[in-house]
Amino acid sequence: MKIKLGFFTGARSEYGIARSFLRNIDNDRKFDLSIFVNGMHLLKKFGYTASEIINDGFSIDSLIKTYTEDGDEKVFEFTNSVEKIYKTLLKKELDAIYIIGDRIEAYAAALAAHFLKIFIIHSGGGTITAGCVDNIYRNNITHIANLHLADSLKHYHQILRLKNDDKKNVCFVGSTSVDAIIKFKQKVVSITDVFPTIRPREFALMTFHPVTSIQEPIHKIMNACIKNIISCGFDILITYPNNDEGHIDIINVIDKWSEHENLFVSKSLGVESYYSALNDCAFLIGNSSSGVIEAPYFNKSILNIGKRQDGRDKDIGVIDVSAEINIVLKSIKKGFEQGWPTYECNYLYGDGNSVEKRKKAILESL
Repeated sequence: MKIKLGFFTGARSEYGIARSFLRNIDNDRKFDLSIFVNGMHLLKKFGYTASEIINDGFSIDSLIKTYTEDGDEKVFEFTNSVEKIYKTLLKKELDAIYIIGDRIEAYAAALAAHFLKIFIIHSGGGTITAGCVDNIYRNNITHIANLHLADSLKHYHQILRLKNDDKKNVCFVGSTSVDAIIKFKQKVVSITDVFPTIRPREFALMTFHPVTSIQEPIHKIMNACIKNIISCGFDILITYPNNDEGHIDIINVIDKWSEHENLFVSKSLGVESYYSALNDCAFLIGNSSSGVIEAPYFNKSILNIGKRQDGRDKDIGVIDVSAEINIVLKSIKKGFEQGWPTYECNYLYGDGNSVEKRKKAILESL
């Protein structure tokens, strides 16, 4: 009998991480996959990334729209999400649901599944992100989940500290992003296929997200970085922030510079194009988790600004920089003086066999 496995996603980052796993599951006769799409995926403002899932050949079981384009109060978005996700899952008779990470949408899905007594598989637990309120959501998901798939050894041991009564269901499996990166490197595609006039090796890849648990002037830092990097003769490729409180200030900075000939903007690049950008850029700057997890596998210099990713397992190429404009600009200057050196990857997030490890853990647990 097939395992009825639901996959819930509320943001492009979750889907991008899981895509290689979903493709494998979708082609495996042991599983019957249902995909539930929510959150930013359904907002035009952030690129309506549900279309990316469809374009990749997946069938979406349910579009669970709980957010508006203008954005409501978080408490309303959360309670609305729990209610609608609950009502959707109630009809599906799932054996298990696969949830990634720490966003409020993921927490809403976990709560709905918990009250429906659906087996919860949580990927990405054990992380600590000091600059985000997401720590609360992530740890709460960890406490109610039944199977825990850790993407690094550090995160694995953190889950064990949280779940010291349930160690047998905690597995270090690595990140499925690494599987996808290894596959991408077998047939590299240039970012010029997306942006024909951008200059490979002469552009910075930039992604800034709001910082929600502490005060950091991210939009001011971003503005200063754009001005400085362009003045050094480089292009910049910017991807949009998530929809956390403070995203409007970041988008306003992007809009301010959007007509500059050296600036390229994408609301959502998609997985392959994002890997093309990582492969072709000179360096990455911002405060996104992709700079910590994925960029080191491209041997890049990564300027990680502020405290948003504090607590994550970080490779040698990740350079932590305080969220102070003068310090950030000094770090950029130093990078240009050094020619943006490359770094060896220490494979903290696995070596490319995460998909099979995850399948094995799920099959043994159900």
